[in-house]
Amino acid sequence: MFLNSVTHFNQQRMKVFRQSKYRFDLLTSIALRLAYGIVILGVLTPGIQGWSAEPSTSRNVTIAIVQPQNVHAYQEAVNGFLTTLSANFSSSVNIMVYDSPEGLYKTLKPLSDSAEQTGIDLIVTIGTNATSEVSRTIQHLPIVFSMVLDPETVVQHRRDMVGASLNIPVELQLKFIKEILPAAKTVGVIYDPNRNTDYVQRLRAFAAPLRLEIKAFPVTSQKEIPQALNSVRAKTDVLLGIVDNTVYTSRTTEFIIRFTIQEQLPFIGLSLSYVKAGALCSLVFDNYDIGRQTAELAQKILTGVSPATLQITTPEKLDIALNLRTAKIVGVSIPKQIQRNAAIVYE
Repeated sequence: MFLNSVTHFNQQRMKVFRQSKYRFDLLTSIALRLAYGIVILGVLTPGIQGWSAEPSTSRNVTIAIVQPQNVHAYQEAVNGFLTTLSANFSSSVNIMVYDSPEGLYKTLKPLSDSAEQTGIDLIVTIGTNATSEVSRTIQHLPIVFSMVLDPETVVQHRRDMVGASLNIPVELQLKFIKEILPAAKTVGVIYDPNRNTDYVQRLRAFAAPLRLEIKAFPVTSQKEIPQALNSVRAKTDVLLGIVDNTVYTSRTTEFIIRFTIQEQLPFIGLSLSYVKAGALCSLVFDNYDIGRQTAELAQKILTGVSPATLQITTPEKLDIALNLRTAKIVGVSIPKQIQRNAAIVYE
């Protein structure tokens, strides 16, 4: 059962709240805000020492975090990273936070390319764009990334990079479809064969035991998307969104969501923002927990483990987001158990 799989990933019962009220556990929220305030106080200015973990006889280590500002999800991940590292790492840690890669470059430019002379032991990048930029420019320091979709295309052949991806395991996506749309037999996927041929093959391999058939519709440009959508509508029961920069961009997503609603085609979105915009549902990851996973990888590297021996992680804590307005329009009755266990419901 899919719900059992999610429970296993979460290792705790998922909280439920409704978008109309968007309730949070107030006491937990206040406690975490206070903790975050202690952790991040003073680190928003590049070069300023931030916090120290439990004192140790070993030398201080310095971590540079490249975190684009004004992205709430990124801040939640950084909070998870800092809190976890502070609680579990025994050496004193200096934190430097930069809101763009350029700030980091200015710090490193006057220094030697030798890692020992930079004073920085580890770089942490938040988000795909920052990770891509820093990985191309800085070659002499280990990098741990966080909140990155499809990191293999960013990291490529660098063996000194590892991190926490946002890629949800294929088998969970397909089990989710079976639970939320039990009558579905065919799943449509629009993809760029230059990017996602291997991923589509993985979908097919995992779909077969679940008695699902994957029907793939290749496109090589955005101009081909309308025709592909018409084929999906005619030949499949549901459209599954995947990470594909040819198909899903800020320009095309609105069109795809509008089409699926008008044509009463259930659309499994890529993230919470898709569900909010009108996709039927999505599995969503916990930003703070992604930061926790990032901190665990960073701690291993700082204690001497080679990044090349570590594996890129996938989200370990997953929740469900539903759009009941869309469900009503497209004629889908979402099982009550799914609704009860959903973390976010738009209605």
